Amino acid sequence: MEDRDLNNEILMILPRRTFFKASCLPGNWEIDQDPAGLSVLVDQQPAAYASWKDEDDFGMDRPAILFDVRRCDARTKLDLFEAVISRLAIAYDQIPGKYPLYIRLSETDLDLIAQASHLGFIPYFGKWAKKTPEQSEKSWQMITDSLRNRYPAGLNA
Repeated sequence: MEDRDLNNEILMILPRRTFFKASCLPGNWEIDQDPAGLSVLVDQQPAAYASWKDEDDFGMDRPAILFDVRRCDARTKLDLFEAVISRLAIAYDQIPGKYPLYIRLSETDLDLIAQASHLGFIPYFGKWAKKTPEQSEKSWQMITDSLRNRYPAGLNA
């Protein structure tokens, strides 16, 4: 799986009850669920893994989505991301709780940030274990500028 840039992560929050149906899978994809998360197998080979991991980002443990993907083309990576995120979000909504689900992503993975936004995640600008509110806001300003440059006509154009 790809190495995540743990020093330059950002948080995105998913409001509850955002997903109502899991994304469709191509015929050669399978979902393999274990107690910690979901794997996607493509032609019976591991392609992506997403899990909830308790992270102490806010002074207490809360589940955050961590996503890893094997090297693949950009479109497949985004499809893998949607496949696991939609399923984890639906499962999370079944758990009673007062906190929204959040995801940690690398600041440099603009494709996943754009896809997460398209799926309903919103930027987190507040204080957390790795950043002050000012640092979070500065990171998001740089990300927004980079996204505007990469996708001048929008993600689906």
